[in-house]
Amino acid sequence: MKISLTNFLGGVNSNISPLLQPPNSLPVGAGVNGSYELGALRKDTGYLIVSTTLETGKSVLGLHDSKQTPAVHNIYATVNDSGDNDTQLFYKTLAGAWDEIPAAETNWGGKADINTEMETFIGYEFIVGHGDTDGFLPPGSVTNITFSPSVNVTSMPGAKYIKRYRDRLYIANCDISGTGYPYRVYFSSVPVAGAITWTVADDFLDVGYGEQIMGMGSNWDRLVVFTEDQAYFYDQSSFKQTWATGCANHRTIKNYGPFMFWADSDGLWVSGGGQPENVSGPVVDYIRSATPSNFFGEIVDEEYHLYVGSVTVKGIGYSNCSVIFHIPTNTWRVREAADNMTIYGRIRGTSGNYLYMGATDGNIYRKGKYTDATLLNTDNGDDIHANAEFAPMWLGDLSIKKAIAKLTVIADRALGVTINARVIDRNTRALTPYKSIGKLEKYINTFDVNVDRGVFLQLAISEYGSNPYFSILGLELDIEADSEILKEL
Repeated sequence: MKISLTNFLGGVNSNISPLLQPPNSLPVGAGVNGSYELGALRKDTGYLIVSTTLETGKSVLGLHDSKQTPAVHNIYATVNDSGDNDTQLFYKTLAGAWDEIPAAETNWGGKADINTEMETFIGYEFIVGHGDTDGFLPPGSVTNITFSPSVNVTSMPGAKYIKRYRDRLYIANCDISGTGYPYRVYFSSVPVAGAITWTVADDFLDVGYGEQIMGMGSNWDRLVVFTEDQAYFYDQSSFKQTWATGCANHRTIKNYGPFMFWADSDGLWVSGGGQPENVSGPVVDYIRSATPSNFFGEIVDEEYHLYVGSVTVKGIGYSNCSVIFHIPTNTWRVREAADNMTIYGRIRGTSGNYLYMGATDGNIYRKGKYTDATLLNTDNGDDIHANAEFAPMWLGDLSIKKAIAKLTVIADRALGVTINARVIDRNTRALTPYKSIGKLEKYINTFDVNVDRGVFLQLAISEYGSNPYFSILGLELDIEADSEILKEL
């Protein structure tokens, strides 16, 4: 009997019984991409450092792409100083190097470990922030590389979050002179002669006093204010609770055209303006094993990258892990990084949008693409670990053992991928180890397989190194069956 696997479009699905595993899905899949070229399973691309280190060993806690005018396009980032006393603000042009804006650190002296949020409005970059130890950051504005603690921010409260909606700037989860307003949204005036003002006595919105605002987004010509359990809509006329679905972290709220995505402890949610839908079922174990309040995300090239950190799923540990949702195909993949990331940002370059990733080592990295002139085969010099398990195969008769007699693998880019096989006859992974069959070295690879007979047969691939990406198009197995009765599972 022959079994063919030529469809990997199901993506990663770890939250399903082996008996129900769709044959086009992967119970385990890290560092592989089945949605870029439909029908092929590729190794993922790597990343490299952007310019130089901002501050060695200090986490990047703010990152934003700011196009203030057609001629002024800067990337801004924030990081602690070397002594962990102050917050520094860096900038760079697309082609330039990172350089500090010293006036920001002068104004932010004594404020360290601050998560900063930024928004571009009326030709300025507005910056707010908060840290668990040093509290709220004094708001500031930047025009090109000139920082000011007063221009357009006089009387502006401190805040955790900031968002532009229509012709005003909105800030949420606020502080005024040491008095916290975690349930409040303040908003600016409408710009007059290129400037805005703040009237805190009148210009605010409140959710329930027992709630804490966790983030804001804007879509469908509405401002959306999230608490941990609710979502409120505002149209500059009415402000009302609309969904009983909350958000765990402001940095997960991202738009893809008419769709808004965000995450909480239940998973990744999406809405087109109506009731939200949870789309994270196949990878929910990664979310359940993580801390949602630490999540952050970004959408680049029709993929939502949700960083969940280090997690253990079905006995497998993943370090510096992202789960990635391919929006057109509604499928997931998983990627471990060599570095511990702290923030994502979408940066528009001369050849499209790129995923930039701030890390705990003080670096900002750029994720590579398959279309890059120079393919990135490593994570800034570290090998990429790619491995995938295919769906278990069985013939429907639990009384008959089977074995793989021959395996054929078609790969238009082989590049040393190891093929492994096993028989699943125990419920513990360690008791059913894989046996290596061989390596892919050409377009059509044929192997004689020597593994035990069993009811459930499973294949896997792995490649750990700096080779350019592999691409597997399909597999075909010759299956033998005999009449031996299975006595023990």
